[in-house]
Amino acid sequence: MSRRLPIALASFGLSAALTAIGTFRGDDDHAWRQWLIILAIAVVATAIVFWVVVPRIENLDRGALVLAIVGALTIIVFWVGIPVVLAGGATLLALEARDRAATGLSTAALVIAGLTVIAAVALAFLG
Repeated sequence: MSRRLPIALASFGLSAALTAIGTFRGDDDHAWRQWLIILAIAVVATAIVFWVVVPRIENLDRGALVLAIVGALTIIVFWVGIPVVLAGGATLLALEARDRAATGLSTAALVIAGLTVIAAVALAFLG
């Protein structure tokens, strides 16, 4: 799992950037406070996903697919920044699974995770 830290940081960074775009787009007087709260949620989610959930998953293919699906479902609450973090966790598991042997589940997880990130980017700009 040597990819854990880079993928976790990239997931958090993208989540922070996308939530900043969405938060500061309007003229809300409390945008900084809202964004800092969202960042705190994203930090906790990143720590839980990458250092609690991911290390405990034994079936990497299935775990990647489950995380990818959950990430896709959380696009409903995209402004919290969690979908990108879950997609990052799914990507990490899928890449680790593919290192051992590429399967349909890991490929599906990568596709769903990618679509989730694309949706999060689109929602950040279109909102």
